[in-house]
Amino acid sequence: MLKSNIFGIDLAKTVLQVCQISQHGELVMNKAVNRQKLKELLANAKQSIVAIEGCGSSNYWGRYAEQFGHEVRIISPKKVKGFLQGQKTDANDALAIANAALQIGLKYSKPKNEEQQSLQSLETSRVFLSRNITSLGNHIRAMLYEYGITSSRGALGLKKAVQDTIDEPSLIPACLISTLRQLWEQYLHLKIEFTKLEKVKNTLVRQLKPCKSLMDLEGVAEICSGMLYSTIGDGKQFTSGRQAAAFVGVTPKQHSSGGKTNMTGIIKNGGVKELRCALYQGALSYISRLPEEPTTLKQAWLIQLRERLGIKRTCIALANKMVRTAWAILRYETKYQQQLLVTE
Repeated sequence: MLKSNIFGIDLAKTVLQVCQISQHGELVMNKAVNRQKLKELLANAKQSIVAIEGCGSSNYWGRYAEQFGHEVRIISPKKVKGFLQGQKTDANDALAIANAALQIGLKYSKPKNEEQQSLQSLETSRVFLSRNITSLGNHIRAMLYEYGITSSRGALGLKKAVQDTIDEPSLIPACLISTLRQLWEQYLHLKIEFTKLEKVKNTLVRQLKPCKSLMDLEGVAEICSGMLYSTIGDGKQFTSGRQAAAFVGVTPKQHSSGGKTNMTGIIKNGGVKELRCALYQGALSYISRLPEEPTTLKQAWLIQLRERLGIKRTCIALANKMVRTAWAILRYETKYQQQLLVTE
């Protein structure tokens, strides 16, 4: 017998499928409802487990359900797929979500609060603009290259090539000059908007106390601190720093059989890829500037590790330690303090 009812919700834009399993393990209902009906259902139902597939608006509905005392479990779509029976329909999807929530040992997430989700939205928007700038710049380079005009690497090289072409219109057909001007103006506008967005995000990060505490870590600045906070939150959904590091994807893969344990490299297609990349870049920037004579215990550890394993593995080791330390800072609301190296 279960301690509470289970609600498995298959989210959509207007029509949402709700599957309810009673405390006795019986299927009570599995029907489609609109947004208002779902809100009324969550508000009037007694405290239950609300299982949601991780997708768009899952954090919004998770926070709404938590207002009425429900325990919310956001489950990865890959894990839900293993419980799907029959053809893919909304009813079968909702039933699969409810069955997944019943499984012992299945990992799930908690809804992000508005601060975390705001930081995540700003970061995804920053990445979106950055990719658009790169894509548009490559398009302009390719357009000029088709007419024998090459440009050196970087924004300055692209700027020089565009200005030279505009100043000497005979280099390309006359019908393309206006198009080139339009593309270049759009490129410059995107860069201005990208700078504005970065300022907004960095200002918000510096105002949040948890993010300010995380910026004391080695190799962590505004981008990494915001992503760490939006991913880990208050740290209560993880039982240890190692579990948080495994969630991000900076721990070695384990393959054990017959009492023998083999540890290999980190996963490449799982975890939080964007955060893992940012942590690696932050670790690389810190390790590349290590002094010849270490002054802290961590610096001495990194220097020895770099000599023994190389710089790439050392970066992963530092990223792993970043996540574990960040979890402790967020979970226990402590301040990071470097341990000085004691020399005799």
